Amino acid sequence: MDWLKEILTNAGVEEEKVSSVVESVKKEVPKYYVPKNDFNEKVTEVNTLTTEKTTLTKQLEDLKKVDPTKLQETIDELQKANKELEDNSKKEIADVKRMSAIDLAIANSKTIDSVSLKAHLNLDNITYDEKTGTLKGIDEQISSIRESKKYLFEEAPTDGGMPQGAIPPKEKTIDDEIRENIYGESK
Repeated sequence: MDWLKEILTNAGVEEEKVSSVVESVKKEVPKYYVPKNDFNEKVTEVNTLTTEKTTLTKQLEDLKKVDPTKLQETIDELQKANKELEDNSKKEIADVKRMSAIDLAIANSKTIDSVSLKAHLNLDNITYDEKTGTLKGIDEQISSIRESKKYLFEEAPTDGGMPQGAIPPKEKTIDDEIRENIYGESK
């Protein structure tokens, strides 16, 4: 109530009377007024309820105007749209499972370049059985590509070189050779 003290002091009221008036006001004001926060909450609540009432009234009026046959048509259209969405979702999930199985088969084919191998596959001729989790048509295609495009696969070279991507064996050091020749042990 500093604001009241300031008003009374500026009006020329003595300090003793200012304190007395402020104490009296503190006792009496709660009987006649509500705190600003409580008031603001109630105003917001009233505004919200008024808006909700208006919305509900409008919806009720709109429902009164609805033709029952038209409503049934709308329901049927929505059910059809939901069915289409469900079917599309199932197809999309099945396709993701199929593509994941194809990617796994490609990874297990010991290819060096999975992207190139996948590009050479005819994905339309590969089917996926969800019950068994198996692919049909991919093994034949990979075998054919393995024969025609050998560079896409890890193969043991016939010329004595290293397979592509392989780690060469560790060369023996002089220390290893001495141990092996003198002591008969190897690291």
